[in-house]
Amino acid sequence: MAGPELVRWDLIALETTGPYRLTVHHAQGVIVEYFTTPAAALRRQHELEDLLIAARGVVAV
Repeated sequence: MAGPELVRWDLIALETTGPYRLTVHHAQGVIVEYFTTPAAALRRQHELEDLLIAARGVVAV
């Protein structure tokens, strides 16, 4: 959870050894990024989750 909305994420290997696609679905849309390792993708997922939690309650003008 990041605020009142559910945040879903998927990490998929596009080939047997990568690259890896991280997709984060949140209330305002979808973020898609590509990585050479799953560890890098999971670190980024954590960063994005922290950003979404920090932004909750902020209304875009």
